[in-house]
Formats: sequence, structure tokens, C-alpha cells
Amino acid sequence: MEEIKAFPKKHKTLNNISKWFIFIIILLGVLLIVESILLFTDVFKQKNFFVGNIQLGETVNVNLDSQGAYSTCIGYDGSNIPGAKINQIIKISLPLGSANAVVRAKSYVCDKNGNTVDVKLTVVDEIWLEYGGYYYYNDILDSGVITNFCQSIYLPTQENFIKSDNFYEIIITFETLQYQNENYNYLNIWNDVPENWLANV
Repeated sequence: MEEIKAFPKKHKTLNNISKWFIFIIILLGVLLIVESILLFTDVFKQKNFFVGNIQLGETVNVNLDSQGAYSTCIGYDGSNIPGAKINQIIKISLPLGSANAVVRAKSYVCDKNGNTVDVKLTVVDEIWLEYGGYYYYNDILDSGVITNFCQSIYLPTQENFIKSDNFYEIIITFETLQYQNENYNYLNIWNDVPENWLANV
């Protein structure tokens, strides 16, 4: 006996307009996923590179301790003019109740590939001595006192280092040693310090 179907099955085919519509939706979805991945990767790289998110020209306050090394990072991009003098106020301090300390600082610029060059700073001349690639604070840093360190920064000019589409960080590292007394021998820890450093302390 032959089976009779009440509702015979119809084979539907998509017309060309429907096929193109589905293709465009799939293509847009793929592009959106790719763009999201690239955007996330770019943001992730920038967040890792600009530590602290301090921009060039912003006043910076660095809180130190009486024994250790402390860094601050100031970000900028290659659109800045090489060799430009940028007003950059940097201040340092020790928290109340901490031991007094002696301080020195070193500065350099780092690009996103890890290449570095030294960077010149304008410091307070009567307080800081530049010697052997370091800036030495020519006094004892007392707890609770805020001291001026930097007034301006000269951006590097090396042709093989500067690129307009690159990102840079100015990294300044402060080193501190606890001050014990005028006979304390800093040469045991910091070699080759200025001869006239702390002469009036």
C-alpha cells in the first residue's frame, strides 16, 4: 500500500539576494572580532608600557623611603620635537617618622623596544650635583620634607632612536641610603661619589 503524505516536503533554495545578505553578515562579524582583538592588544601594550600613566609636563611627586630604589616613569610620543626643553617639575620626599637619608638619581629614556639613551635634566644647581651619570642631593633628606629635584627635561636627539610613530618613557630612579652620621662611609655602597658631596653637612 502506497503511503500518502498530507504535507509533501518542499525543497526551498535561497535566492541570490539572501545569499549575499548572509555573506555580508558573516563577513562583518569576522571583521568585528578581528578589530576587537587588535584593539585589545594595542590597549594592553600601551597600558604595560606607560607605567603610572604620567604624561610629559605633569608635576610628579615621588615618595621615597630611607633605604632603597624608587622609579618614576613619564610617557610621551615621538611627535614631540627632539631636543626640546620641556618644563617638568619633579619633587621628592620622605614620609614623616622615617630615618633621614642621602639621595642620588639617574635618568634615561626608553623606547617600546627596550632601547635606552641618557636624558639631560635641569636640576636645582645649589642642591644637586651632577657627577658620573648621577645627580647627588647635596644635603640630608629629612623626613616630612618635600624637596625639588627637576625643573625641566631635554628630550633626546639621537637620529637612530627618535621615531615619530614611537612611544617613549623617561625613567628616573632615585636611590636612598639611611644617613647615620657625618662619618658614615657611603663609598662602601656607592662607588665614585663627588669629592665635595655633603661637605657642608
